[in-house]
Amino acid sequence: MKLKGQEKHFWWHFRQITNSRDIPTELPGFTSIDSLVDDEFMGMLAARVSIVHEIYLKETLVTDVGVKFISNFKELKSLTLMKHENITKACLPYLNTLTDLEYLDVWRTKIRLEDLSALTNLKQLKELYVSAGDEIDEPDQDVVLEKIIKAEETLPHCKILTAYQ
Repeated sequence: MKLKGQEKHFWWHFRQITNSRDIPTELPGFTSIDSLVDDEFMGMLAARVSIVHEIYLKETLVTDVGVKFISNFKELKSLTLMKHENITKACLPYLNTLTDLEYLDVWRTKIRLEDLSALTNLKQLKELYVSAGDEIDEPDQDVVLEKIIKAEETLPHCKILTAYQ
C-alpha cells in the first residue's frame, strides 16, 4: 500500500520508504543531535513503530508532548533527552511508564533532582543524569546531597549523576 501526504513525506525522509509494508515495527535505536526533530516527528514515528530499544536526542525541538509519544514505545532501555529546555517535570508521568528503562539522561532539561520522586515505576533504572539546579553561585553541597539521598529512596538501584546548568 502506498503512503499518502504527510506520512509519505515523513517516511521518505526518515528511511526512504515509499510503501507502508516496508515500515519497520521495531527499531534498534534512533539518534538525532542538534536537529529539527520535533513532537510531530516523534508522533509519526510512534504511530507505526511499536518497539525502540534506544533513543538519543540532544538539542532537538522535542517537548513534553514528544515525550508522551516516546512513552508509547515498548522495550525502551536507553533514553537521552539532553539539552531540551522545553522538557519539564510535566512529562514525568510519561517517563514513569517506561518500565524497561535502564539509562535515562534528562540533564539540562527543566527536570531537577527534587522532581525524581515521581519516577516510582522505573525499577530497572541503573543510571540517571539530571540537573541539580539552576544556581549560578557556588552550590550548597548539603542541599544537593539531601536531594540525591531523597532521589535514591525512589530509585534505590540507580546511580544518580548531577551537575548544575
